[in-house]
Amino acid sequence: MEGKGKIGNWFESAKPYIAMISLQFGYAGMNIITKVSLNRGMSHYVLVVYRHAFATAVIAPFAILLERSIYFIDLLIFLSFIYSTKIIPFS
Repeated sequence: MEGKGKIGNWFESAKPYIAMISLQFGYAGMNIITKVSLNRGMSHYVLVVYRHAFATAVIAPFAILLERSIYFIDLLIFLSFIYSTKIIPFS
């Protein structure tokens, strides 16, 4: 870590603590939103669907951008598998 100033060294050593504090704020926010939603009459099932949809919308762009080459290769393998199999209708 040469060439970094005191603030750079401090930030590097504080990253795990900053991540945990951010995670705790996220959990607290989710608990508050859940409590308010359920008290106002939202169904438990609807809340679960919304939570999963929101999580997918937040995480999917990172997965697509960071794993783009793997995603493309997997897509090609999947498509080759789909188009190479024989479809046998049920009788």
